[in-house]
Amino acid sequence: MSLQELHINNFKFFREVDQDSPLLKINGRHVLIYGENGSGKSTIYWALYTLLEASFKKNDIDIKKYFYKRNKHSLVNIHIPTGQDAFINAVVEDSQGNNVDYKVSRTFLNIKGDSDVMESNMASDFINYRILFQLHNRKHSKIVDLFPWFYEEVLPYVRKDATPCLEEFEEFKNGPSKVKDIHGNDVYPVASLRKSKDPAEKNNYQVYKDYKNKVRVWNVWLGDFLENTSQIANQLLQNHFKYNFRFEFDFKPIKFNTEEYKFEFEQPEIRIKIPEYNGQTTTRIKKPHTFLNEAKWSAIGLTIRFAILDIKLYQADMKCLVIDDMLLSLDMKHRYNVLDLLLNQYANDFQLIMMTHDRHFYELSKSKINALNQSSDWLKFEMYEDKVQTGERPLLIESKTNLEKAISFYKQKEFAASANHLRKATEKFVEKFVPLADQYNRNYVKLDLASLLSKAKTEASNQGWPQNLISQIDLVRRTLFNPQSHYDVKNPIFQGEVQSGIDLIKEVVNRTGFRL
Repeated sequence: MSLQELHINNFKFFREVDQDSPLLKINGRHVLIYGENGSGKSTIYWALYTLLEASFKKNDIDIKKYFYKRNKHSLVNIHIPTGQDAFINAVVEDSQGNNVDYKVSRTFLNIKGDSDVMESNMASDFINYRILFQLHNRKHSKIVDLFPWFYEEVLPYVRKDATPCLEEFEEFKNGPSKVKDIHGNDVYPVASLRKSKDPAEKNNYQVYKDYKNKVRVWNVWLGDFLENTSQIANQLLQNHFKYNFRFEFDFKPIKFNTEEYKFEFEQPEIRIKIPEYNGQTTTRIKKPHTFLNEAKWSAIGLTIRFAILDIKLYQADMKCLVIDDMLLSLDMKHRYNVLDLLLNQYANDFQLIMMTHDRHFYELSKSKINALNQSSDWLKFEMYEDKVQTGERPLLIESKTNLEKAISFYKQKEFAASANHLRKATEKFVEKFVPLADQYNRNYVKLDLASLLSKAKTEASNQGWPQNLISQIDLVRRTLFNPQSHYDVKNPIFQGEVQSGIDLIKEVVNRTGFRL
């Protein structure tokens, strides 16, 4: 039960594409994407978000506005000619193993109210840097009330009992149902009716009492939800981020006041307190949004979102956790911890779609995925801005190892290119295989490939490898890698030599498990 394909046509950065050729054909696997700024990776984020959110819309126009080019809310690619359609289509495998198309455009509106898509929206989550930044983006003089953040980003996707929790909340804003007073006027019921001796007014008091009780129950529910969230989030902060502080939600519940011709509604407030810092109880941190740095706030935001995922864990045909550059403000140590959490825990319950413009984090993620033997569960892509005659468009390339590229070029009879990637694979092998202390000379200068292979020969011997394996790789380096790195018409390249090089690197991969 997962996303199989994603088609994006004339939406944001994506221009018209072949409708039979999906942007992403992932067959239920997790996805890791590296994309330069401006390459279009965030369009994937917003396409999935828009598709799922369309199921929540009450009116057709609330969907159509995103797909009309001249509408101020338009998400249509600005370069498309008038009349061309924009759409998003997700192919999802349902619980019976059948592929189902979920499509949305200005003419495809059946997604509105679709219970399966609504379930997927409730069960999925979308996290980017903007969402985390909103938590603390206030001036020092201001108090940070997080209820608007919860109202926009969290509560629409949380149930109270079996009902989306905001349905009741929106009803509360209207106040108790109006009743007839003794003169036949429509008025709000008030608390003072409790003392009336008139039976009709006693009944009207019951309307007030029922409303008050529903608000009280909702307040208790939200308070418990926040308490559970903070408990899980603090465990994540301490166990995975290794931060030695604790936060609490300071919750002020809904308040209201009724008079016969006037109703006043005061929405809840949610503030964050830091009652414990560096292992010490404290009351001195009055404004956490200016006391804590951005990295700690990002950690709080992430742990809140992860905690809520743990609490709701809804079932759906498609459960995606879509992440777009959410770790920008974290140092590499904490990025690694978050990555470890995602791969070891949330990858079991969600289909992960992770996107980043940070090449180092992308490579770190690939290495971590490989180290956990999860490579078969993932597809890795690189995105670039491709300039064509009609303008720019995104170019999506499946990421391959150097060995995979060498094999691909070999099959295309591009032997020089194949040899070049075999050299890169060999360079990666010796860097991973030879102890770091042995990779430099006395002057702390990195050894060349020939010297590193000599060191690798000693290491391989210590591990009981065949004596001639590294020697054969070194021979290929001299006879194949080096000549093919230069313009040299005097040294022809032969197919058999390249095949030999491929076979040697394959054997190294089998022995080490390295992704070369």
